[in-house]
Amino acid sequence: MIAKDILTVLKRTPRLTPQMIAEQISANPQRVRNILCVLLELKLVRTSVRGVYEISPLGEDLLREIAS
Repeated sequence: MIAKDILTVLKRTPRLTPQMIAEQISANPQRVRNILCVLLELKLVRTSVRGVYEISPLGEDLLREIAS
């Protein structure tokens, strides 16, 4: 489940680029970018600088829900 992997990586290490995330989860960078767009629309991640992402409070809440 790549979306969960992306959120997990961003929780562990905030402020990453899609390329950096892709390297950490061994995924295709374009696929990571596409999923990040969806996560951004759902407000599960945010970006304060173009191309650099971090998990949002809503994303952290979702990860906690998934873990329990």
